Order: sequence, then C-alpha cells, then structure tokens
Amino acid sequence: MAYEQNGRLPDHQNWPRPELLYSEALRELHATIESDWDSVKRSACQTAAGRALWKHVVNDQLAELFAGETYLTNLYEKIKNDRMNNAREVSGVILAVRTLWFESKLEAALESFGGGAQVVLLGAGS
Repeated sequence: MAYEQNGRLPDHQNWPRPELLYSEALRELHATIESDWDSVKRSACQTAAGRALWKHVVNDQLAELFAGETYLTNLYEKIKNDRMNNAREVSGVILAVRTLWFESKLEAALESFGGGAQVVLLGAGS
C-alpha cells in the first residue's frame, strides 16, 4: 500500500495487514524463538515486524517471514490502536524513519564506489 497522496498515513482500516499464512515448519521455528530466545534476540523479530508493517515505506521482502505471526499481530494491534486513538506517534514510525535514513546513506556510499557492491550487516550476538 502506498502513502496516500496527501502524505498522511492510511487509517486503521486500510493499514497493511500481515499475511499470516505460514507453513507449520515456520510456526514451529517461531514457537522455538518464543520459548528459547532471550529478549535481546526476540527484539530482532520485533524489528522485523516493524519493517513488515511499514512496507508501504520500507522495502524488506523478508521482514514478514522473520517477524513471525506473534510479533506481526502484536505490532499491528498497537498501530491500529494508535491510529484509532489519534496518537501523536504511530508505533514503528521511528523504525521506519531510521531505516529509510540508514538505507539512503548506504545507497549513497555504494554509489560512490560505482554501485554493484554488497553490504552485509552482522548483528551483535551474545
């Protein structure tokens, strides 16, 4: 879903909904994440959910897959409540802005090398 012409966010009825049709294997993987991962590792799923639900401004084709149903549903409900309550800030907006800023800087850096390069971001693990 694209940004509306007037630059406003979609209302809660038209907000992008997560596609929750995952295979059983993926559901089992995310169940393991819920039971075995600590809060720092689970925050990666929360970030992926933000990227997936802000897909009208952030291009991350795998975010929904990495987020999992629980995190997508939780953040979707927060966004819906924010929109319904006319919150000053909608959940995940800072993540979207930060993503757009960093991606623009990375793209500019790659272009300065003539393009065609690949960037691999390694997460800090415990």
